[in-house]
Amino acid sequence: MNLVSLKTYVPKTRIPLDTLVESRGGKSSEAKIFRQLFGFNHASSLAEDESAQACFLQLLGQACASLIDGPKIDAVILVQGLPARSPRQHVDLDALRASCEAISDQALLFNLNQQNCATLFWGLKLADRLLSRGEVKRVALLAGDTLADFALSERYVPGCTLIGDAFACAILDAGWGECTISDIHCCHRPEFWPGLDGTQDDIRKFYRAHDELAGMALNLYTADLREQAWLLPHNINKLAWQTWARHPANAQQRVATDLINETGHCYTTDPLLLLESYAPAKTGCPAILLSVGLGGWVGSATVTRYRCEDINHVCEF
Repeated sequence: MNLVSLKTYVPKTRIPLDTLVESRGGKSSEAKIFRQLFGFNHASSLAEDESAQACFLQLLGQACASLIDGPKIDAVILVQGLPARSPRQHVDLDALRASCEAISDQALLFNLNQQNCATLFWGLKLADRLLSRGEVKRVALLAGDTLADFALSERYVPGCTLIGDAFACAILDAGWGECTISDIHCCHRPEFWPGLDGTQDDIRKFYRAHDELAGMALNLYTADLREQAWLLPHNINKLAWQTWARHPANAQQRVATDLINETGHCYTTDPLLLLESYAPAKTGCPAILLSVGLGGWVGSATVTRYRCEDINHVCEF
C-alpha cells in the first residue's frame, strides 16, 4: 500500500530527566548514569490545554490538505500502545469522523491497543488487508499516546526507558508509489506475556531478549535489503541499539536513533516520526520499520520507493 501523506506532532513541552527520576525517589547521580547509558535527556509531554483528540484532528487536516482530488477516507484506524483510560488519552472516533470533511460519513472505525508499542504494525496490517481486498479505498491511520494525565513517575522505567508523547497521521491508499509500505509482519512471543504488569525479573528477561526478538523480525527480510535500508526502530534506549549493532550480523545495518534524546520513547509513533526524515524519497534508500513491544509483541514492515510515470502523487511530509 502507498503512504500518500504523513504528518506528525511532537509536543513542545519537555520534562527533564532529573525531574522524572526524582519522581520515583531517585537521585541526581541516578539520572546522570541513566543519561550516559541510555541517551535520554527529557520526555515530550502534552501541555495542559492539549489532548490526543485535538492533536489527531489537527493532523488529519494537515495530512488531507494536499489530497484534494482523491477519494474520501473510508476507514479510520486508531493505534495506541497504552489502553489506560484518561481524559487526554481518550479519542472519540465518531466525533473525529463528524469533524473532518475528508472522512466519509460511513467510514469504518477501528481501535487497536493491545500490542504495546508494536500495535502500529497490527494497524498497518489491518489497513493493508482492507485496501488489498477492495473493502475501502483510503485509510487514515492515527497513532499516538500521552501520559499527561498520569503521575510523572509513570514515564520513567528504571534501567530501561523514558516515555514521551507524540502523534502521527498516515493516509494510506492501495497500490504502490513514492512511499510504499509492504512486507508487514506481526508476531508474538507468549513467554513474555506479563508485559508492564510483570515483575522486575519478568521485565529484565524481556529486555535481555530484545536483540533476539528484533532479529526474529529482521531475518524475515533479505540480507541485501537489510544492508541497503535504514532501520527505523522504536526508541527503547541508546544502549539497546548500540549493543545490537555490535553483533557481527548487524554490522552493515544503519540504525536511526536521532530522536532518543529529543522525545523519549514515544510508544507507537517512533518509527513514523523517524520516517519523516528517513523516507526513501529523501535518503535514496529503503527503510525497515520495527517495534519490539513489552509482552513479546513484535512488528516490522518495509518502506520502498517505486519510480513510474503513472505515479502522480508524491508523499506529503
